[in-house]
Order: sequence, then structure tokens, then C-alpha cells
Amino acid sequence: MNAVKKFLRGLMVRHYVVFALVLGIGVFNAVTALSPAMKQQKRERNIEKTFEKWWEEEGAAQFIVVGLKADEKTKAEEFEQFRERYLKQNHTFVVEDRIVEMKKEFREWWEIGGGKEQYIQEHKIYPDERHFKAECDAWIKKYTDKQPRYGLAFVPKYAEYDRLLTSWLLMPGILSFILFAAIFPFAFFRLAERWGIWVAAGLAALALLAGGVVVDALASTSFFDHYAVDRYMGASAAVAFLAGAAAFGRRRAGEPAWVRSVCIGGAVLDVLVNIFANGGIYGAVALSSLAFFGAGVAAGKNVPNRKKSIAELRQEVLAERLRKNAQSNTQSERRKKTRNLINEGFQEASRGSFPAARALLEQAMSALLQETPLDDDTTCKLAERMASPSLYIDVPSEQWLEWGETARNRKCFVAAVTLLEKGLTTEKNVSLARRALFSVGEIRIGKNMDPEEGAKRLKKVVELNGDDILAKQAKKMLEAYKPS
Repeated sequence: MNAVKKFLRGLMVRHYVVFALVLGIGVFNAVTALSPAMKQQKRERNIEKTFEKWWEEEGAAQFIVVGLKADEKTKAEEFEQFRERYLKQNHTFVVEDRIVEMKKEFREWWEIGGGKEQYIQEHKIYPDERHFKAECDAWIKKYTDKQPRYGLAFVPKYAEYDRLLTSWLLMPGILSFILFAAIFPFAFFRLAERWGIWVAAGLAALALLAGGVVVDALASTSFFDHYAVDRYMGASAAVAFLAGAAAFGRRRAGEPAWVRSVCIGGAVLDVLVNIFANGGIYGAVALSSLAFFGAGVAAGKNVPNRKKSIAELRQEVLAERLRKNAQSNTQSERRKKTRNLINEGFQEASRGSFPAARALLEQAMSALLQETPLDDDTTCKLAERMASPSLYIDVPSEQWLEWGETARNRKCFVAAVTLLEKGLTTEKNVSLARRALFSVGEIRIGKNMDPEEGAKRLKKVVELNGDDILAKQAKKMLEAYKPS
């Protein structure tokens, strides 16, 4: 619940506007696509109810009076005839089915009803099949222009470019809408942050219009010309453009990898849906989407980022300050917890509970060596007390050596020597022992911490194995060492 409240508090007016736009487009497409079929289904149910009522009140009795059986077979035959008469008098609401009917009706009128003769009188030429198709298409277009999913769509053949302003509101299928609803807001909001709301909106609108122009140009080529009568709908070009721009920023590492993956993956899916699910003219749409994605990449790398307002800069400074304070508080709590572990560990040891003391002190030493900045004084004191023979805790030699190397890397050399030499007292592995001896010798000579003892450690390294790289380094240090 808190996460939801935080998300809602972060929304701005532009977010609500875009969400409302996407939701509105979804509702509009659902209504315009499903409404005709739902009306037709309702009509079919009304036909059945009307026939059932007539059959019960009048129809069956009429058959019985004339000596015929009013059985189920007779009822079914009468229903089919009743339904055909009704549908012939009342055209279907489904646009695609109505277009099929209109083609049949126009053919009958053209061949039998005097349509061909009328055409001859009006145009003074004898029409062929090409003329018939042109007249049929013009008649059907008068009907389809009144239907939202046809009247708002752009058809390249008719070059009605004003419909480019509305064609993007129509989605060719549910998959196209899902991708639009997912990618368009995501990419748009990313770009609004980078470019500013008006630049992002302006380029998105330009891509919407340019997409139809490019598809129209492709439809004039021999490869796509047979799709010129198909309807162009959707916002694939704009989606591809925004996805390309959002995936790549002006800096090489400007956008996170996950953002790039979402944008590229979404654009690829949209292209595949247009090719395999939508088909027809959407092959040209898929091709144009690839070009628009490339244009988006170029825009993403070249369009300058907007200048942040004074309020945003102040907000960023405040957020950074809060982050540092939170980090400081966290570090302070961790440091306090570590020192409590030290106290608790030695308290357990004083009570003779050495296993518990070991667990607490091991945790404390590991935590101390990870602190930033390192507390040299506390680390050295803890190392000295833990390495004391009077503290009976059984820490493995590998652990002492690991702590010692960590302390050496953190430049806490006093603690490093104490821990390494404690580990050397019980270490049986020759390789680990030589590494620790070398580290102790290097520290003692390099930091002037009893260099004579350091030289002894280096000599021991050479005695144990005088041929490897470690021995060669030890020899160089011994050659450079000059006892005082």
C-alpha cells in the first residue's frame, strides 16, 4: 500500500494525460470493433425470440389446420426461411459481412438491374470489368466512410491525407494495442524527462504523421502496390521512433541496460506482430518502423537534453543530502553495533564462554576491517587482545591470515603484523605460511617495524622454496635491506 501511495505521489499531470489517452484509445477501439458484432448477435437473438413467439401463437396451428405435421424438422425449416427473409430486409451490422453482401447486390444490379446500361448512357462507353470494379468500390466506399473503423483510417489508394490525423487512433489488432499501451507511455515519459514535455510530444506527433506518409510512399512501389487499398491504422511508426530515442541517449552510457532492452525488445515485437499477425499493408508498416527506429536512435543521440529548472536542481541537492545523511546514519549504526559486539565478546570470554566469545569477536573483527574509513586504533587494539595467549579462543589459522592480509591492504600495518604472526603460529600449509611470512617481512622492513625480524621472515621464505617468484621478490628485498 505504501509503495502504491509513493507511486501515485510521484505522478505528474502529463502522466495522467497520457494514461487517459491510452485508456481512451483502448475503449474506443474495443467499442468500434466489438459493437457491430454485439448488435448482430442481439439481432439474431431477437429473430429467435420473434419466431418462437409466432410459432407458439400462430405458426404451428397453421400447419396443423392444413393437415401437416408441426414437428421439429418443419419448425427448423420455417425458422431458416423466416431468418433469411428478415436478414434480407435488415442488413447486417458487421461491416465486413455487409461489404460481401454489397458486392453481390452490385453485381446483380450491374448485370440484371440495368446498371451497365446506365453506365453506358452516362459515360458513352461500354464498360469492362475494370469499370465495374471502380463503380462498385465507389459505392461501397460511400457506406464504409460512415463506419468509424473505416472512415477514420488512411487508405493509400485514395490519398485522403487528412485521415492521417485520425488513423493512429485505430489499432489493427489487440496485440498492436497491447504493445502501444506498454511501449508508448514508457518511452514517452523517459524522453519527456530528457527533452522536455513539448519537444517529446512534438516529435511524437511528427512521427505519427510521417509514418502514414512513408507507408503511402511504399504502397506506390511495385512490391506493396497490391496493398494500396488496405487500411493503415495504428501508431507503429511513432512507437518505433520513441523506442529508438529512449534506448540511446547522448552519452554512451546514458540509459540503463534494462531500459535499452525494453525499448529494443518492444520495437522488435511490434515489427513481428505487423508482419505475421496483421499482414497486408502492415508489411510496409513493419519496414517503415525499422527506419523510424533508426531515426529515433539518431534523435536520441543528437537532440539536446532540456535544462533543469531551479526547483529540480534544489530537489536533487536535497535528495543527495538526504541520501548522504541516511548513509551516514547507517554507517554510524553499524559502527556502534560492531563495538557492542567487541564488548559482548570479551564479556563472554570473562565468563568463560569461549565459543560464544569467538563467534562475537570474529564477527566484530570482520566488520571492523570493512569500515570506511578504517578505525586503525580500535582495529589494532582488538587484534592485540584477540591474539593474546590469555584469550582462549580457537580461531583457525586461515582466518588469522585472511584478516592480516585484509588489514595490510587497508594499510593498517600494526594490526596486520599482529594477525599474520598469530596465524603463523599454527599454520601447517607451507604455501600459505610463506605468503604470510613474506607479508610480515615486507611490512616490517618497509615500515621500519623491527626490520631485523622482517629480514628473518624473508630468509625463511627463501629457505622453504628458493625458486619461485615469491622467493625472488624476497631476495631483492633482502639485497636492498641494509641493517643499521
